Parts: sequence; structure tokens; C-alpha cells
Amino acid sequence: MPRLPDGYHWASALADAARLLDEGNVPVLRPEDTGRAERWADILHAYPAPDLGRGGPPQARVVSLVGHEDLGDLVARMLGRPHHVLAPARVRDPGALGPEGGSVLVVARSRTLTLSVLMPLLEAAARNNTLAGVLTGRDDAAITFAAAKLLAADRSAPARTALLDGTTGLTHVLTPGRPDQRSTLTDVLAGDFAGLLVDAHGSAAHASLGTVTLCGLSGPAEHGPDGTVLAGGCTPSVCKIDPAGRTRPLAPHTLRARVLGLFVCNAITLGESEQYPSDVSLALDAVEGYPSAVLGLLRGDLDTSGHEPRLTAASLHSGARLGQITALLDADGHRRGIRGPSAILLGDPEQRLHAPDTATTAPVPAPAPVRPLADAEALSGWRVRLADAGALEQGLYASLDRRPDADLSACVEEMTSYRQTALDTLLAAARTPGKGWEERVEEQSLQWGRTVLEILSRTRGGAFSRQLTAARAHHRTAHWAPAPACGYCGAPREFEHLTSPLGLSGRRTLRCPKCGPALSLPPTLAPLDITIPPALRPGQPAEIHVTFPEEARGLFAVHLRPRSTRRGSYDHADLAAAPGQHTITLTPPSTDTPLELHRIWVVHADRFHVAYHQQRVPLLPHLDATGHQQ
Repeated sequence: MPRLPDGYHWASALADAARLLDEGNVPVLRPEDTGRAERWADILHAYPAPDLGRGGPPQARVVSLVGHEDLGDLVARMLGRPHHVLAPARVRDPGALGPEGGSVLVVARSRTLTLSVLMPLLEAAARNNTLAGVLTGRDDAAITFAAAKLLAADRSAPARTALLDGTTGLTHVLTPGRPDQRSTLTDVLAGDFAGLLVDAHGSAAHASLGTVTLCGLSGPAEHGPDGTVLAGGCTPSVCKIDPAGRTRPLAPHTLRARVLGLFVCNAITLGESEQYPSDVSLALDAVEGYPSAVLGLLRGDLDTSGHEPRLTAASLHSGARLGQITALLDADGHRRGIRGPSAILLGDPEQRLHAPDTATTAPVPAPAPVRPLADAEALSGWRVRLADAGALEQGLYASLDRRPDADLSACVEEMTSYRQTALDTLLAAARTPGKGWEERVEEQSLQWGRTVLEILSRTRGGAFSRQLTAARAHHRTAHWAPAPACGYCGAPREFEHLTSPLGLSGRRTLRCPKCGPALSLPPTLAPLDITIPPALRPGQPAEIHVTFPEEARGLFAVHLRPRSTRRGSYDHADLAAAPGQHTITLTPPSTDTPLELHRIWVVHADRFHVAYHQQRVPLLPHLDATGHQQ
């Protein structure tokens, strides 16, 4: 077993760890894998000597979930903080976390920390004005290793944060009081930074950094929930999302930083089956690496930008506590219309990366803009539908200002042409009533709807998220209502009811914090009953059943989409909508198809109104004749 630095000792069990702690040593449970132990020993040698039992502010405390009391007690003793157990029935109760204010470090094994547990717990902490962090890991050994790093905090490092922007391919080094310094991906990955922030497209398992793919594989192979090796899964040399090997896979545990920020959709997903069902995890791999804290996005429905990483960097440089930074990101999410927590901290909420500097103040999120109430005079019939269509087009045009796309631009111009022709027909009919005008408007609406559906196939990424954003661009939240839990990951959901100060038709949306948008539609279109298989297999046809209500009409499209927006749909079908059940058979490719959590899109267009539906489905390996994965 590799030698640990002075002050640390390997423990064989939690009882042995408690004994070592009594003797003044910092215990680390010995992992079964020797390579894992060697890596941990190397990392602890890079840390300063531990400061056992230094405690924290008077109201800093440790809370463990039921069944995790032994770990919670050990961590509390290591940190010199009081500890109590949180009963499941009180996870929503702010008072169960202790006195108002202060901070709480929640200790539990990762598999129990599903979103249905974390969301109410973090919301309760916010209502209690309590900063919150989570200490977790794949197993007890990982949790003790994470706790050991908390005892060796070092604030002497210069205030310098690296930002890897996978969305633009640019790399920055941020230093307070100085202009951004451009760097290279190679230099940052080889360097040692106090803070390292990753802003990229990806998932809980992977993040794209151009020539490098961050891959959350921790061992020699990817495993499914049952512990078996996942055929076609990630390996240390080849990542499953890039089987051709065009990019280099890199494990988060190799990133040399004290604090790692992951601004990636669903980056911190701890429940075993909340995203793609495997043990590949960016956050949990990072916990077993150099960072003493990992913070990042808890959900997949937050439309972030480059603002959040820079807000985090400025807060780190100011000497803000990590719990304060997480609360700041939550406040910024609220400003963007998000209910509940947006970010989560895997680490000590009392930790500061740098000593407080009165010359550098922590940023405060801008207050939510007050949108003045506009004339709410209701417009009716076709005029309202045309106004709704025009608003959708304008929202899409606005997105093209930020990110040009020639194919999408062509589609929106066609939509505008059909709508304008319909409006001219409508105005002419208002001046000189006559026969046949409504049929002509109907025909233009059909062409407009067909073009909306073509966006999904004519643009490489499908522009689905752009359409969702454009559909609500001129609306505001009126109220929230209870909704069933997510059918895939079980996360709690709520319906959001939107109204428009411009007199546009309202909309109702439904989104899962993990799986993303599930529904967005106006009151004129009913939600569809969509049944999909529990999983897909490469090259095997899959039946999707879509049931329309009575009097349904218009057009609809069903797309089988990869998780990545960098390639087109695997398969799709465009059909006329009619009452009753429609069965659509779509087939994923038999080769070059990553084993990931993919998407089913169903879009229904009728008389200038559009409804969007999305469901998530995993692509699993082939089964052999015995029913085992090949």
C-alpha cells in the first residue's frame, strides 16, 4: 500500500478510522483498487499538512442522512463540528437543518442523493438562510478521501482562475484587476490552478473541450447499474462518444485545481439512474482527484452563458465562501426564471479559495428586470394565431443574431413569407368580406407548419432548444402547478404557466431538472400521449406510439435524435395529424452510435401554433442469445 504524507493513515474500516482519529491522525479508508490508492496518495502529497479538528464558524455543522450516521460522525469529528442525523420525513423542513444561518455539510453516499432528495433539501437550506454543501463519493473510502482534503486548505495561492470554454474553443486565465489572458488548452491542462472552470456542452458523464473530451470514467471500463461491463462503453483510451478517436479522453481527477467548476448541463448528477445508466460521472471522478471541492450545474434546464463562470471566478477571487458562491449562482438562476436550486457544491460551504480581500468585493446578481404590464386587450381567432407565429419567428431571428445558422435563417424566412401572405389575406377579407379567404389562410398555415417541422431536419442540430426559447421569448411566468415526476429519472417537476404582456396566447411548459424540457404548448393544442420503448438497441427498429385527441389536425414530426447537437437525427417521420393512435417505427444506426441518453422529439403544428414534446431514452448495447450485453 502506498505511503501517505505525515498526518494521514490508511484505515481498514470505519471503526479503525475512528481509532486513528482518536490518536490524532487523519484516517483515509483504504480502497480495494491499488491504482486508486496510489493516485490518492500522490494527490495528498500535493496538499499542505492537515489541520485536524480546526472547526469553523460557530454555526457550521454536519448533517448526515439516515443510514449514513457512521460517516457523518467521522467527518464531523475530523472537522470539529457538531453532527446530527436528518430524518427522511424532515428533508423539506428548514428547521431540521439546525439554527437559521450558518452552514451545513450533508454527508451521504452518492447513490442515495437523487434529485428527489437533493432538491427539497437544498431548498430547505435556502429558506433557512443556510449555506449548503455535500460530502459524498462512490463509496465510504472516497468520502473519507474527500474529507481528508478538506483538512488541508491552502489560501496562499495567487488569485488566478483558468476558464476552459468548450463552447467557443477559447482558453482564458482570469486574474483580478487585469485583462483576460489568452492561453492554450494544453498549457491549462498541464498547469496547476487554484480554480479551474469548465464551460462546455456535455452531460453528467462527458464534456467537450474541442480536441479533448472530459470523460468521467474512473476505472478500466464502464459498468451498467448491475455492475457488468457495458459493451461499447468508455475505456481509458477510447471514449464511447468518440469511438473514432478524434479527440483525447481526459479524466477530471487529473485536473490540478483546488476548486473545479463544471458549467455543463446536469454536470453534477449523483443518482445512479438519473441520466445514462452507467458509472461514468464527471463529478464523482473529480471528487477522487485533486479538487477539494467541485461545484457546478445540478440541472439540465438552465440556459446558461459565459456569465456564470465569470461570476464564479470573481467570487472566488474576492474570498467568498464556496457556499456563498453556490447561493449566488442559485440567485442568478432565479433571475432567469428557474425555480429551486441551479447549482450544487460537493465540498465544504465554509471553504474559501483565497483570503477575503476588502478591495475585491463579491459580485451581486443584477435584480430581475421588471417587465411593465402592456395592454392586455385580447385579439381573437386568426389574428392572434398570426401574432403568435410572428412572435416565434422574431424569437428565432433574435437567436440568429447571437449565433448565425444559414439553414435556420432560410427556414425562418420561409415561415415569415407564408405568415405574411396569410396576414394580407386576412386584412383583405376584413376590408372586403368574401368567400374562400379562410381556406387560403388555412393553406398558408399548413405551409408554415411544414416549414417549422423541416427545421428539425434541415438544420444540423435541429434547433429544438432555440425553438423552445423563441416560443417563450415574449412571455413571463404567471404561476406554477404540480406535475407528475419525470417518467425517466423520477425527478420532481412542475408545470409553468406563461402569459404574454403583448396579448399573445399563453403557454404551458414542463421541464425536468435533469432530463430537460419535456413539454411546451399553447392552450389550443392538447398534450399528446406518447409511448416509447424503455431503451433502444443499435440497428433495431423501435415503435413509438403517439395518440391524438378528438378533432386533432395539422402536421406532426417524430425524430430520434442523438444527445449531441453536432449531428442530425438518426431517423424521423413527418405525418398528418388525425385523431387516434399513430405508430411510428424509427431505427437507430447499427454502427457509430454512441451508447448515450438520446432524445425523442415530437412536434405538432396546427394553424400557426406549435407544441413541442421531448422524452429521453438510453441506447444500450446489443443482447446476445442468452440475453447478455454483447
